[in-house]
Amino acid sequence: MKTENIHEALGVFLEAMRPYTVSLITRYFPSEPWEGVFFKRLTPTFQKTWNDGQRQGTEPELLIDYNNLTFLPNKFREELTKDIGGDKAKTYSIETCLSEIKGVRNKCQHFAPITEDEIERTFSNMKQVANILGMPDLRKEVERLRDKQTYTPAAVAPSIPVTTVTSSPANVHILDDGSPLRPWFQNCIPHFDIRSGKLDESVFAANLNDVVMGVGPEVYRDPVTFFKKTYVTAGLRDITKRVVTALNGMETENRVISLQTGFGGGKTHTLISLYHIIKCGSQLLQMESCANILPADAQPQFENAKVAVFTNDTNDIVQGRTTEEGITIHTLWGEIAYQLGGVKGYEQVRRNDEDRIAPSAPIFKPILIEAKTSLILIDELADYCVKAASKKGRDGYLYDQTVSFMQTLTQVVSSVPRCVLIATLPASKSEMANSELGQKVLDALHDRIVRIGTGVKPVDDEEVYEVIRRRLFDQINDEQVVDLVAKRYKDMYHNRRTDLPERCDKLEYANKIKKSYPFHPELIDMFRNRWGSDSKFQRTRGVLRLLASIVQDLWKRKDSLNGPQALIHTSDVYLENLNSLTGTITNLMGSNWDSVMTADVYGTSSNARIVDEMDPQSNLCQYRLTQGIATTLLMASVGVKQKGLSIKELKLCLLRPKTFNHNDVDGALNKLEQRAHYLHTSKVGEASYWFESKANVNILLQQAKAEIKDADVEAEILKRLQISANYIQGKGLNVLVAPTGDVPEQKSLTLVIMSPSYAQPTSGKSSSLEHAINQIARKKGNSDRIYRNTIFYLVCSEAGRAALNNQYCDLLACNKILEEYAGRLEADQKQDIQSRKKEYDRQVDSALIRAYNIVAKSSVKNGVEYYEMKAYAMDFSSQVRQNMMGELEQEEWILKSIGRAKLYGNNLLPEIERPINVQDLYETFLRFDDKPMIASRDAIRNTVNKYCQEGLFNVGVGIKGKYTKIYHNEEVPFMLECSWEDLWLLDPSIVMKPESSTETASSSAAGTEFCGGISCSTGVFGGSGSSWGTSGNETTNPLNSDSSENEVKTYSKVTISGSVPMENWVQLFPSFITTLKKNNLEIEVKFTAKSTEQNPLTENSPTFKSIKESASQLGLDFEMEE
Repeated sequence: MKTENIHEALGVFLEAMRPYTVSLITRYFPSEPWEGVFFKRLTPTFQKTWNDGQRQGTEPELLIDYNNLTFLPNKFREELTKDIGGDKAKTYSIETCLSEIKGVRNKCQHFAPITEDEIERTFSNMKQVANILGMPDLRKEVERLRDKQTYTPAAVAPSIPVTTVTSSPANVHILDDGSPLRPWFQNCIPHFDIRSGKLDESVFAANLNDVVMGVGPEVYRDPVTFFKKTYVTAGLRDITKRVVTALNGMETENRVISLQTGFGGGKTHTLISLYHIIKCGSQLLQMESCANILPADAQPQFENAKVAVFTNDTNDIVQGRTTEEGITIHTLWGEIAYQLGGVKGYEQVRRNDEDRIAPSAPIFKPILIEAKTSLILIDELADYCVKAASKKGRDGYLYDQTVSFMQTLTQVVSSVPRCVLIATLPASKSEMANSELGQKVLDALHDRIVRIGTGVKPVDDEEVYEVIRRRLFDQINDEQVVDLVAKRYKDMYHNRRTDLPERCDKLEYANKIKKSYPFHPELIDMFRNRWGSDSKFQRTRGVLRLLASIVQDLWKRKDSLNGPQALIHTSDVYLENLNSLTGTITNLMGSNWDSVMTADVYGTSSNARIVDEMDPQSNLCQYRLTQGIATTLLMASVGVKQKGLSIKELKLCLLRPKTFNHNDVDGALNKLEQRAHYLHTSKVGEASYWFESKANVNILLQQAKAEIKDADVEAEILKRLQISANYIQGKGLNVLVAPTGDVPEQKSLTLVIMSPSYAQPTSGKSSSLEHAINQIARKKGNSDRIYRNTIFYLVCSEAGRAALNNQYCDLLACNKILEEYAGRLEADQKQDIQSRKKEYDRQVDSALIRAYNIVAKSSVKNGVEYYEMKAYAMDFSSQVRQNMMGELEQEEWILKSIGRAKLYGNNLLPEIERPINVQDLYETFLRFDDKPMIASRDAIRNTVNKYCQEGLFNVGVGIKGKYTKIYHNEEVPFMLECSWEDLWLLDPSIVMKPESSTETASSSAAGTEFCGGISCSTGVFGGSGSSWGTSGNETTNPLNSDSSENEVKTYSKVTISGSVPMENWVQLFPSFITTLKKNNLEIEVKFTAKSTEQNPLTENSPTFKSIKESASQLGLDFEMEE
């Protein structure tokens, strides 16, 4: 068991005990500040330490440490007894455990030897306290650190040090079996405070003064824990080597070093690192986590080096600082003299300190010489000088004397061996409270420090990824998972390279993915580069704070996250749970951005969420895609650099392997653009999108939409329907739009387009719709409608009507704004409205087609029946003329010609004694709604011609029973000219009787009588002269005139069989079936058909389905061969 584990466990334990202590006191003393209650029960010595910490600005909770933690069970025993269930004896156990833990903690602080037994007992004591106080997460973490086990299941690969994960480039050639990527939370273990949901974001605000005083978060106070969570950058390693080498007495290039970076550039963290290394020396560097900080030839060769630390909080400008000896120190030079030389050193500059006059070099140099090996760390000096500018001393302002002293100090340090000065400066005046005075201070300090010393950059841009991962995560379990993630993303980016920025298709970007794991690089760069461009944002510290809160939220919700979670993307940032992030946005951008976020980005009523939830089955809803887009664009809108993202950059932030399609991003962005109030776009060049606190035209549109009435929308829909109807009207189809009065008799096919107020529900029926349809179908005014089979109805669906209404509201809102705000719109707003109007007009056309997708018909027998159209055309006219009519013909609602089966099924085939008038046939299909509708008169004309030619029936011209002409197996040429009342469908056996020379005159004069008992010719058609007829009971066979004199043979049965050519099959009906229908005719059929290239008989082909269905309906066997 390594000693380092006990260091980390002690830190975790203390960080858990602090909030518990505060919670306990707050619950039992609700009317008093908890820190006041705790302070009263401390002994005077500890009260003094507490007061010193508060004077330095340390948060009260961070003043709870191992030295005063035993006061919890000792001074709050009654309250603690109640809190743990009434077992007072356990409070004594807690007290004993805390006392023993404190002893080991003190040994760790001084690097004193600790036995294995002591380590084991300390772990046991921490577990016991956690058990008694009901803190299972703490107990589990202590056990993990004791046993050095990973937090994840044992099946994963052994853990590796966090800092070595990116030591090599991404292995993009790693074997990929295509299995789902392991979620980041199964391969990365965040630090305990993040996992437990008790992250205190102030832990990322490093404070050098707290470290010196021994207060503050353990991650900074304890040097071992500090370096376990610190990535030692090249800059830090370089500056450490320079300082140690100088303190070893070996000359270096310069012993005055300035650290000048922007907020969050790593300055304070570097000073804390140096403080621990120099104070602890070789004992610390022997620890595993610190072993590689310095090379073997640069190890400390000194002991008890003195370190003087001065920060903006070290010494109050007005009151100074009082030491344990009762000395009140007022200045920077007084502090350095006291910290390096004690009381003796201070006495050498006392008068200068009290008079606030900078000492000269001869006065101050002996102090440094006497200190021998010394390091001077000065942090936030510029801020101190700004405050010092208001304090007047005996000879001018303290600010001037401080600047003067810094010049003296740099010269003295350069001349004294084994002495190093490191001072931090901000990168610009904007990082200081008073920017005008700040620039003056910064210029003066720059001339006196940077000009003499050398500058060092603590954190390189490429190292920030390692810094973040080491600071937030305890371990990475499997490096191969990291390589596989990098490969999978690289492959995806390559496949979609035309839709993404060019840089992501390069190997360098795959390496960047590995470096930033488990974060997507764009998330870190969003904070570092965009937010970091604002001087108010601390780059490293701010990024750490925000990323830690994101990880904490995701870890808490990891079991409910949807989709692959191989990396943490910008779209994973769940703003509802991240007050730290939304607070930072308003701090950087202004409080009015609260309205931007709640209106468009997050929350139950945000426009992004509304878009996502429009279709619960869509990818948008499943992946919260629109909310992810809005969050990403919001984050890209923060900062002072170029704001917003192009679509390619947006997709780079959002796309994940094997999830939604990149086109989903386009669709979601388009919908968000139509709804969002504060989203702006530029269409110049490559379109880009960003948020502003200035509202866009969507708010005007929504206000205008709210003023539009349903009646206005319905009137506009009817107007557009009427315009469309004008294009459809004619060519055999009459169109009526929402008729309000009595509909006259319609003797041709008529489409009634119902008003949108009559809509068909998704499920069930609309009684008002059916009543309106039946009223038109059955009544003509107060009388019954005669022609009931000519009208059908086009109806809108409820869902379609809702979409159509919404689209129309958008269009009408644009019109309203252009009319009412014509003189007040800015040029870009007017252009936007006009562009939207054009697009909305197109969308209305499409919505109209999709809304009116239900056809209805009414019959007495079946009531109102509905058919939902399956195809959609580009315009309403084509939808009706082509798609609707085509589908209705397929469904046989409307016939262009009447088939044999329809005629037979409706008893409309003629018989010998029952001819059928063609006009009556036509009227039948117009009047009786139990039959299909016919498209036009051509349906009758085509049917009569077709089946007369095929011999299904003959057509007679004239009066019933007396025909001047009978057509048989031929076209009826004058159907276009004659009155249909003179046309008759006749049984195919009825033909014209051959005329003799004696009969010609009378026949020609009076016509020929047929059947009806007068003169009837019947027979099998074999040509114009090949017939035989009957008259009464007499039978004449023109082929054998002597047959009456011979014995007539009677046959009990005849059987006709054989193969019939396709072209002659139509002759079977008149030749046999009609002729033998009174002879107990039995028919057996056998059809054998083979697949051909022109018409293959596949199981899904229309031909196959049709013949199979026909065979089933007729009760015929149906056999198939493969």
